[in-house]
Amino acid sequence: MSLKILNLTIPSNENIPEIINEFSPEETFLMLKIGSSCLSEGRKVVAGLTQKEIYQKIRDESMSEVQGLELKILAEKEVTKRVEERLVKIYEEKLDKLEKQIVTMGDQLKMYGVNNKDVITKEVNIIRGRCELLIEQKDKQIDKLAENYEKLLVQSHKSTSHKGAEGEKTFSDYSDTFKDFKGFEIIDKHTQGGEGDFHLHFEEFDVLADAKNYKKKVPNDQREKIKNDLLKNEHLHFAWLVSLNTSIEKFDKAPIMYEWVNTTQCIVYINNLSSYEDPQKILRIVWFTCKELYKLIDDVNFDEAELTGLRERKFKMMDKVKNIRKTIREINTSMNTTRNLIQVMDDELKSMLDSETNRLVVSNISLFDDWWDQNIEMTSNELTIVSTDLWTRFKQENKNLVNDMNITGDNFKQYIKTKVPLSSIVLRSKNANSAFDIKGIKMTELANIVVENNTVVEDKIEVEFNVEALKPKKIIKKRSNHKTDKTYLKKLS
Repeated sequence: MSLKILNLTIPSNENIPEIINEFSPEETFLMLKIGSSCLSEGRKVVAGLTQKEIYQKIRDESMSEVQGLELKILAEKEVTKRVEERLVKIYEEKLDKLEKQIVTMGDQLKMYGVNNKDVITKEVNIIRGRCELLIEQKDKQIDKLAENYEKLLVQSHKSTSHKGAEGEKTFSDYSDTFKDFKGFEIIDKHTQGGEGDFHLHFEEFDVLADAKNYKKKVPNDQREKIKNDLLKNEHLHFAWLVSLNTSIEKFDKAPIMYEWVNTTQCIVYINNLSSYEDPQKILRIVWFTCKELYKLIDDVNFDEAELTGLRERKFKMMDKVKNIRKTIREINTSMNTTRNLIQVMDDELKSMLDSETNRLVVSNISLFDDWWDQNIEMTSNELTIVSTDLWTRFKQENKNLVNDMNITGDNFKQYIKTKVPLSSIVLRSKNANSAFDIKGIKMTELANIVVENNTVVEDKIEVEFNVEALKPKKIIKKRSNHKTDKTYLKKLS
């Protein structure tokens, strides 16, 4: 197979991909054929479009985007309105419920205050003393933390200034690559607010440059800062945000990325400049790219005013959408904060109720002690008894006391926990308020001894007695425990 040798010419500053050396003659021919066809078709398409068609196409695309944005804004407004109405309704219901709870608790507290004024005063004094001691300790801790924080601020300020100076010096060294460019001059602006770190002056255009020497990603606020600085300097067409060692937030998908802030100003984001083998070469590539973009800015021949107006409206619309999204995020933050406050109020109310319940139980412990000593005895056997059985028996024997003192099963369970070791209590479920088994105790044996025809018959004590059944019988209640063997006789009529 005979071969043809073809001489091709390319710009001197471009590199030929190494993979071309691996192509076979057929693959080389196919590459040239396909590339030529694509380039030819592209030229035909571009040549076929008039300036009016290009303008109309851009205008149609912009109108569709604007309509889409308007629909999104209307939808977001409607959602926001519904959310606000729902939040108002929820908050009103919550507030009504909390106000009722507060009124109820206030009445209960007044009743407790009247009945237990001395006890409450004593407890308040104790708690006040503890709180004052705790506040004093917290004040000392706050003073110490404030002192440490001031020291850290001083150290951080020194460290930040040092890092900023290092980054500016590094970028200044890299900028020496432009010293052979016509009209080049670098001007230090880091001491002037709103001017960036440097202004790079070239014969064709000027550049506002800002170098960052961060250990983490360059945050969004730095992007907003350089954007505002560029807008203030209307005579500058380009701004370079250079991150020496890290990437830039939201613009890290490529080593070099671009963002137009309006029709004549563009921001160039350069990621990890110091990580490249030749950082100065990267800066030269960016300059040549900006040079080509500047030609586009300078060579607009069609109706510039109307097209500029469309683009400006688009940018303003995007800013409004960003502000609306920011407002929605703030609303969500306020909602979360309100939920947290409601939860804190609920927790405080529960804590107050628990404290009052515990205080009530402690104040009535003496009422339980006599009953416990008479009806419960300790045992070394592995016997268990259910807390509900003890509660049922106590309630049957002390109905008036339970009603007068408003004693509940939860109060009784709290009292049981004060009389036996915690190791003797076995929960029946994971719920802390459920019944539990108690090891190492048993109820004393009580029986009814029925005396009839000189015969002793044992029978269980009934909780409710039938009047007709009691008339002919005489019931003797016998009680035996380790303390006494006395027999109590009770005649029921």
